[in-house]
Formats: sequence, C-alpha cells, structure tokens
Amino acid sequence: MPTDPIVILGAGPAGVSAAWRLSQLGHPVVVLERDAAVGGMGKTITVGKYAVDYGPHTFHIRETEESRAIHHAIEPFFGPDPLILTRGTRVLLRGKEYVYPLEMLQVLTGVSPFLSARIIFDYIVATIKSTLAPPKHEDSFEEWGVRNLGRTLYDLCFGIYSERVWGLPTSQISSKQAQRVAKLNLKNVILRTIGIKADPATYFTKYMYPRQGISVLFENMAAAARASGAIIHLESPVVRLEREGGRIARVVYLQGGVEHTIACRGVLSTLPLPALVGMMSPALPASVAQHAAKLRYRSLKLIYIALRRNQLTDYHWVYLLDSQYRVNRMSEQKNVSSSMVPPDRTVLCIELSCWRDEPVWGATDEEVYRIALADLLKMGYGVTESEVEDYYVADIPTAYPVYELNFEEHLIPVLEGVHDVPNLLTLGRHGLFLNNSMDDNVLLGMKIGDHIGGGDFNSRDWLSQMLAFMNLRFEGK
Repeated sequence: MPTDPIVILGAGPAGVSAAWRLSQLGHPVVVLERDAAVGGMGKTITVGKYAVDYGPHTFHIRETEESRAIHHAIEPFFGPDPLILTRGTRVLLRGKEYVYPLEMLQVLTGVSPFLSARIIFDYIVATIKSTLAPPKHEDSFEEWGVRNLGRTLYDLCFGIYSERVWGLPTSQISSKQAQRVAKLNLKNVILRTIGIKADPATYFTKYMYPRQGISVLFENMAAAARASGAIIHLESPVVRLEREGGRIARVVYLQGGVEHTIACRGVLSTLPLPALVGMMSPALPASVAQHAAKLRYRSLKLIYIALRRNQLTDYHWVYLLDSQYRVNRMSEQKNVSSSMVPPDRTVLCIELSCWRDEPVWGATDEEVYRIALADLLKMGYGVTESEVEDYYVADIPTAYPVYELNFEEHLIPVLEGVHDVPNLLTLGRHGLFLNNSMDDNVLLGMKIGDHIGGGDFNSRDWLSQMLAFMNLRFEGK
C-alpha cells in the first residue's frame, strides 16, 4: 500500500466518516480542518454555560437496507443509550400552529372558509391543467409548487417562506430545490390525513441522537480513525493544492501561522467548490473558475436565546411561514435531548438567512438579537423580554447551496473540471453543492472509502456515481 497519505480537506460529517472508513481499510490518512473541533456544521458548541448544537441536528433513519447498514456500523459512536426520536415539527401560519407534514384537514378547518375554498379550487384547477397539458419543461420552484399544490396553498406554505430562506423570488429558484418538500402535493397530504402512507420516502420521521449533543457522534468517529492511524490536524486551513503532471502532489496548509506541506497520494475535498477551485496550482482552466464563481451559498445567523423557563414547546422545530417574520425557523435544544439544558432553563436557536453582502451579515450581535427577539415575541408563546437570561450569535457563512435557475449549467462544468484531476474526489454538502442531510454525508464518507479500496481514485467513475446520487436526491428519493 502507498506510503503517502490520502489528504482529506474538512472534518465535517463526510470528511470524518471518510477518514474513519479509509483508516479502517488500512490507508494512511491526514485530515486538515480549519476549525478547532471536528463535526463541521454537525457539531455541538458552547454558548455561555450551555451546550447546544450548531443549528438543529438529528440523524435521519431511512427505511432502506442501506440506511440500516449505516446505522448498524456507526451506532457505537452515538455513545451510551442514544435517543431514538420521532420528528416533532410545527409550522406557524396565519397565527395558528399546524402539524408538519401538513395534515390537510387541519389546514382547511384552521383557515377561513373562504381561504379553504380557494385552496381546494386552485388545487382542482392546477390538477386539471397538469393532466390536460403536462409540462414539457419545468424551470422554477414556483412552477413546480403551483402545479403540485395550487397557487393559494403554495403561496401560503412555501412561496413566502422560500423567498425569505433563499433570498430570491421563487420564480428564480430551480425546481430542484423542491427536493426539500419532494412530492408534497395535495393528494399525498389528503391520503396522509385519512391514515394512508402515500409516500413513505418523503415523510421519514425517525431520528437518532446522542444524549450529549451531535458532536459525540463525530468526536467518537474521529477517535476511532485516530486509533486506526489517521492524523487529524485542527486549526489547520488549507492554502494550496500543488499539482505535477495534472495530479495533486502536495497539499500546503497553515498551522500556527506557519506553512506546512504534505506529499500526498490524493485528495478528498469536502470544501465549497469555489474555494477548492481557487486553491489549485497550477490553476484549472479559466472556464472552470468562471463557472465556480456563479455558484452561491446562503449564509445563516444563529441566534441562541436562553430563557428562564423550563420549556417553550414540546417539539423540535417551528417553521415560520408568514411574511411578518424576518427569521426562518426556531428550534429548542431541550426537546432533542433534555440532558443538555438544566430543568429550569431552555435554549432556543433562531435562524436568520442572509447574503454576506447584506447589512445584517455585518450587524452587531445586539442588532441581530433584536431582530430575532422581535419575531419571537410575535409567535404567540407568551415570551417576554424579562425572561431572557442571555443571548449568543453564531455565523455559518456557507450554510446552503443556492439552486438558482439553470445552476446545473455552472455546477456540472465545475464538477467535471475538478474531477479531471485524476487523484481528486469531492463529497459532502459543499463538495457536491448538494442540499443533503447528515446521514447522506456519513453514507458518502463510507462509500468513498470503499470506492478507493485498494486501487486507484478513479475520479471519473466517482463523479458518475455522485451525479446519479444527486439526481436521486433532486427527485426526493
């Protein structure tokens, strides 16, 4: 087996999983992570005296053979007595709370009779139009939503909210973004209302979670990788990927302000694609960099608010659909694991999405907190400012890939250009520009280890596999 290591860029869920799997198979591995902890966006952080996740996280349990195999392999990393949770999600709409996935009878009886009639009428019209004139080409999220839900229900439940989350009119967002609400049409909703599982793949509701926070999973996985010989350098951002004869020969990174160089067998990258392209030396063709510059990420402000009360809700997430809100979603850490927050306190995480060139991205923590608090006071839970014990603000600069119209015209050339480097493979949310989930990224980390196995990187074959995987997720599968 070659002595030069495989270098993994990023120690998030995909990177740590790949390091664990490869080290198990006997490959020398070095992981480079700019943060001071493993886990990437899937980590637990300390805010004041509380431990909370870096945004809400749980590990999906999909009812597939592949998902069950993953769980069997990694369950020991969840720590003692892991929690198995049933998703508890609500939406706030027109001042009322609804179960999500939406139970149509609840919606129709919760809104005014006039609005109920409009929802049903619009759905019937949309269904007739779709049946008589099926779309030849579907461009936008808006077109997808109106065709599947009717105009009224789409605007109420997805249109306003999606524009706030993505920072674009939904007419400018690709229908591929509909993977997050895949196949959610009125037919499925009505069937669920009367107790029929119309599309189980869309509505998986089981989660696994470590009692002391999601970091436990990735810290334990990293420890197992180290025990098998992997080296994980924290606070070590990558500076440059040096190529010879087209292949990556060396990786240059910073540690303690000093540049270090590693000779490598190859590189697995979980970094954002535009950043990865910018690190290549010599550079990739100019067209690849031009396409990469068109790929955009939505940023998040996470506002943690500690309240002097034992609990605000009894579920995990609340989505805020109405136009009166500036923030997107609220989660309550205690409702994922009661072990993480004292009995007489609760900690909320409120998410606010923005572009990095917006004033709110550079606003003070106090200013961002005031935005979140104003929306919290509108939610109808009876919170007063006097209950706030403290607040904390964290940033995620590249939270979500943004699927603008025709984004694939830029994404595919970037993925092809990157994988023209024969010993460079990409994986994970940022490495594939894919709005996927944590369990997906662990799956990909395990897959890439098995893909490399005892042979070559075979980058073109890996890309082919990833494009097929991405298409499945775009279809909501």
